[in-house]
Amino acid sequence: CAVCSTKNAIYTCPRCHIKTCSLSCSSSHKTQNNCSGQRNKVAFVPMNGYKWGTMMDDYVYLEEVGR
Repeated sequence: CAVCSTKNAIYTCPRCHIKTCSLSCSSSHKTQNNCSGQRNKVAFVPMNGYKWGTMMDDYVYLEEVGR
C-alpha cells in the first residue's frame, strides 16, 4: 500500500493509479494528495493501451454527454 506501507495493495485509484489496501488508506490518499478519485474521462489513451474496459468507459461517457 502506498499510504500505510504495511499491507498489500488491492485497490487502485482511477485518477492517479496509486495503490491502496483499504477504504481508510484510500480516503487518506484522497485527502493528502487532493485527489478526486474519479477517472479523467478525456485523458489520451494510446492504441496499445486501449482495451475493452476503456471502450466501455468511452461508451458510457458518450451516453452521458448525449443526455
